Amino acid sequence: MKDDDITYLKKYIEQNLDKKDGGHWEYIVRPEIREVINSLNENDSERFSTEILNWDEKTIYPLADEIIFGDNKYIDQDYLYCCIFLRTHDKEKLDYLSENLFATFNLINIEKTSLEFFLQMKEKIKNIYSIKDEDENEDFFIKPLNDIINEKIKMIKKQ
Repeated sequence: MKDDDITYLKKYIEQNLDKKDGGHWEYIVRPEIREVINSLNENDSERFSTEILNWDEKTIYPLADEIIFGDNKYIDQDYLYCCIFLRTHDKEKLDYLSENLFATFNLINIEKTSLEFFLQMKEKIKNIYSIKDEDENEDFFIKPLNDIINEKIKMIKKQ
């Protein structure tokens, strides 16, 4: 592929951010993003998973679907999707990401993931839904998250 797929991917997304009309994004940009992500080897996948967390919101957000619906076995898709959620501030984008949030945070490896991460997720969700004043949605996410947090606390106490 390219000399540095991760740098290429960032530039490619940034160059195409304003081309979201007429199917260009859907039929040209998204498949290219997914192809690059799926082709990353183990080392590049680890680097990708770290580096994208330093990208700005408008550049990292388009990766969310391509990551969770991609086929790269070296990427912790669910964790990375939640990380993108944590770094997103735009309300419309957060609403969209929350559609897959329940499935993703429930599949995160509790043993490998820090308690702090789950607490950040809970805080972010509470802040979003307290603004929207949608207790039902908050409960949909918060109750299962509390279960995960309690399980993580039990694991820490056993150590």
